[in-house]
Amino acid sequence: MKNKLHSLSEEQKSVLCILSVIIFLVLCAILLAIMFPSTTYGRNIIPQALSYGDKVGVITPASRVSPERLEVTVEFLENMGFKVVIADNINYETEYGVGDGSEQLRADAFNKLARDPEIKAIFCLRGGYGSMQLLENIDYAAIRRNKPIFIGYSDITAMHTAIFQKTGLVTFHGPMLSSNYGQQESLDLLFEILMNPKDSFSLQNIDGTPFSVFNEGIAEGIIVGGNLTLISTLMGTDFEIDLKNKILFIEETGEAPYKLHRYLWQLKLAGKLDELAAVVIGDVLSDEEYDDPEILLKVMLDVLKDLDIPILYNIRAGHDENPLTLPHGAKARISGNEITITQNVVSPPG
Repeated sequence: MKNKLHSLSEEQKSVLCILSVIIFLVLCAILLAIMFPSTTYGRNIIPQALSYGDKVGVITPASRVSPERLEVTVEFLENMGFKVVIADNINYETEYGVGDGSEQLRADAFNKLARDPEIKAIFCLRGGYGSMQLLENIDYAAIRRNKPIFIGYSDITAMHTAIFQKTGLVTFHGPMLSSNYGQQESLDLLFEILMNPKDSFSLQNIDGTPFSVFNEGIAEGIIVGGNLTLISTLMGTDFEIDLKNKILFIEETGEAPYKLHRYLWQLKLAGKLDELAAVVIGDVLSDEEYDDPEILLKVMLDVLKDLDIPILYNIRAGHDENPLTLPHGAKARISGNEITITQNVVSPPG
């Protein structure tokens, strides 16, 4: 081998040296990608479509559910033809449902489902409070490897944001089996999206109400976001939302107008609103003191009004009955009052 190297010309030796360096760098990049999954906003990976007979998990990462509601939701999934795995410690008992080690219990329960390659979907039964406490202990490598379908909304926004940021996996801001139990139109739409791959599809309110336009225009980007309180709460952390060239979806419930105004001003002062491709406003439901939803929308638009980008509202996604399903992390296009998902969000089964 040494004699052969001596017989090479200086030019051939240089080419061989360059090729060796390139191969070394490629191998290093692959190793680093495996060991340290990095932020992947801008590209995404998709889970496999759900099929009848698949094994699915149910979990309560934010707040516990009653045994009665757990029973009926498991029965619902089993009647649909799925094999149901109930997460460990699903009804963890701690004061106020948080603390006393429940953070690790819930993270371990989620990770056990995510690490099982046979579990094709993980359904959150409800929101509440507490999912952000799991973020540092989630096994993102397992999620990237097994690519489970993940569904939830409200407090689950923290997990959607973290999972997409750390893995690039498209997840689903959609109805939860306890919170939206019995809202069959919403659940039918969810399973239609999860079980039937499509190259593209339009988002539409289930009741047929058209989306409303505040700023008209055309935009393309990846949909991210969810509950405005959680988006605001994650600012300044390792899981702070990346909004560069994104379509920001926001929804909220039970917050006073000044709080909504404050949350959006925080994003504005951080320069996040300057990076956006578009804004999509979902359900914004009143609290007990302010029962006029027009006030809530008005204070939000007050912060957004100077943005020269498409802004749509009246998207029935979030805390209202029969919410539509938005694929979080998916590519989308806005034109006028139409929103089109422009990619497959699940891959063909098999």
